[in-house]
Amino acid sequence: MPESSGQRKRLLLVSTRLFWPADTGHKILLYHYCRGLYDHYHYDIYMYSFLEYGQGFCEEDKPYFIKKVFLARLPGYLQIMKNMVRHSLAGRGRWSFQSSLYYSNYNQKRIEKLILRLKPHAVMMDLDRLSRYYASLRNFGGLKTIFMEDALSKRYMRQLRAVRNDSGIGGRYERFLPGWINRIMNHRSLKEFILKAESRRLMTEELEAANNYDALIYVNRSETEDMNKRSGRNNAYTVTMGADCDYFGEEIEVKKVPGTLSFVGNMTVAANADSVRMIMDEIMPLIPSRPVIHLIGEAPEALREEYRGNTQCVFEGMVDDIRRYVRSTMVVLSPVAYGTGVKTKTIEGMAMGMPVVTNFLGIDGLSAEAGKDLLMSDDFGEMAHMVEELLHDEKKRLELGKNGREYARRMHRWEDIYRVFGEIGF
Repeated sequence: MPESSGQRKRLLLVSTRLFWPADTGHKILLYHYCRGLYDHYHYDIYMYSFLEYGQGFCEEDKPYFIKKVFLARLPGYLQIMKNMVRHSLAGRGRWSFQSSLYYSNYNQKRIEKLILRLKPHAVMMDLDRLSRYYASLRNFGGLKTIFMEDALSKRYMRQLRAVRNDSGIGGRYERFLPGWINRIMNHRSLKEFILKAESRRLMTEELEAANNYDALIYVNRSETEDMNKRSGRNNAYTVTMGADCDYFGEEIEVKKVPGTLSFVGNMTVAANADSVRMIMDEIMPLIPSRPVIHLIGEAPEALREEYRGNTQCVFEGMVDDIRRYVRSTMVVLSPVAYGTGVKTKTIEGMAMGMPVVTNFLGIDGLSAEAGKDLLMSDDFGEMAHMVEELLHDEKKRLELGKNGREYARRMHRWEDIYRVFGEIGF
């Protein structure tokens, strides 16, 4: 790894979370973005970071490319309520609810002081919910960027159309909230109100971010083009999801278990939990041979309870080597209930040389060719037929796996993706 020197530049990343271990799509992106900026663009990276619920910080655990971590302070309840009333429910700006959850004058002043102290060449904000900290950059003359990841306003509208009575909108935070709050927040009518209101506010914030920052970073090219059309500024860029193709493509000895499928995802996230429900309730009953699907990743107890006793699914939880679990199955079944951006599970499945069956949202933002690199359908019956056919056709499984792996290596190697940072101005 490169040695730090006086010739290196400095980046201040203001983050919603620490991104190690890199066990979700968002964390994987931040991990590799920072690694690329360190290794290829010679940035020493300083973080001013909030902590997720249940997350701690240990100096010895931080990646080699992170110079120093400063911990942010989550706003207290009084500050949050003040933000909600003044900015989200009243006023002209109409902040998103999540921006109100993260903003405080204390953090704004600390960011300003860090900029004066570190004199960074570039600042990157992590997600739209931190965009309101633009006020900290008023006197900063370097490169101002914000990692949007995906179009949240669009994601929430998709979630609204797909919302189910049993799906929550609090995600991984639900386990830390009192039960009565979850019950109120997840009442169908209130869920619909929250999602509609948040989508409208996010549309406003996304445009404001385009005006306040030098560059916006998305992972999906169509969302980049949409933002440039909406803002008229052409300052949105696509830095897509990559994969460690050498790691995922490594030849390892794994015994295949006949009649098995796999799905990978953090199921504490509502979109992944609802994707599992879609698989179990709509697709699996239509597959004649009744295969077993292995659900790999963190899963909330409520979701496990829904399918307790169902012999067609196995919750594997967090695993030490995802490759061994996925490759021991015959097919990756990874349709997406709703969402935006680019799906890590699709790219990594192909990088592992696995035949992948998904829907349109599972390949949105990718240039993979359906029918050649993977199989795709939005019809549950057709997806079931595709899975059944693959389970009994080894030649087709091998051909899809080979084509998918070649696609991943051709289009999603991190070393190639990093070139876009030069276009942005890093």
